[in-house]
Amino acid sequence: MRVSSRTALWAAVLVGGSAHAASAWATHGELGIVMARGNANTNSGDLKLAVARELGRWTYSAALAGLYASTNGLTTQQDTNAHLRADLALSERTFWFGGVLFDRNLFSGFAYQASAASGIGRVFVHSRTDKFTAELGAGVRRELPEQLAQNGLGAVISRTRLAAVDDAVLHAGAQFQHRLSHDAKLLNTLLVESGSSDTMSADNLSLQVQMRKSLALSVGVQVRNNTNPPPGKVRHTDTVMTVNLVYDFHTAKISATAPTPPLLQGLNLP
Repeated sequence: MRVSSRTALWAAVLVGGSAHAASAWATHGELGIVMARGNANTNSGDLKLAVARELGRWTYSAALAGLYASTNGLTTQQDTNAHLRADLALSERTFWFGGVLFDRNLFSGFAYQASAASGIGRVFVHSRTDKFTAELGAGVRRELPEQLAQNGLGAVISRTRLAAVDDAVLHAGAQFQHRLSHDAKLLNTLLVESGSSDTMSADNLSLQVQMRKSLALSVGVQVRNNTNPPPGKVRHTDTVMTVNLVYDFHTAKISATAPTPPLLQGLNLP
């Protein structure tokens, strides 16, 4: 079947300039579990999965993360979040991004927070040991607040959903990586989405130590803040600390100047 020159041109544009552009896959997973038995029975765990594909000038990524904790049979934390994202390299260090974020934290005072944003990013620093990337854009967000009633043990006994809030948001993000040694690196990701109703910010800091080619140990802390949470006994700031095993199921060489695909901005866990 003969392909017209116009069809070939559009195919080249979609894959980043070449109808035969090379592609690369990268997949990433983290798991952490804590179980304590004694005067108090405590269970906690978190799971993170991410996948990215580079196809020519495009990088597509998706990630899913979950956190659960309970004490003496009472759930004290339950959080699920996800993102879908696409990045298009405009030059060696500049890229366009577009993506959607979703977070459902049963103890944040929001039944869910969801947003979609697009904008421009740039790799400002890229060396053998350091990489710094920042992005700025705009989008829309929907928040569904709920008023929580809790008993003396902190268990939620009732939820009253309030009116959903839709607003435009300013999206800003940054990623920093510093290689401390051949086997250790420091990672930090910051995300801020600010609208008229609320400003959400999440900062994830982690230290990863490579143990084998595909296996690493990660120690991380995340600080997440909502400036205007719903009324009730809801704190503005949540802090989560994790110790996880990290496994790269299959990692191909994604372009060095592309945004780091695994666990991109928006994930609520380090």
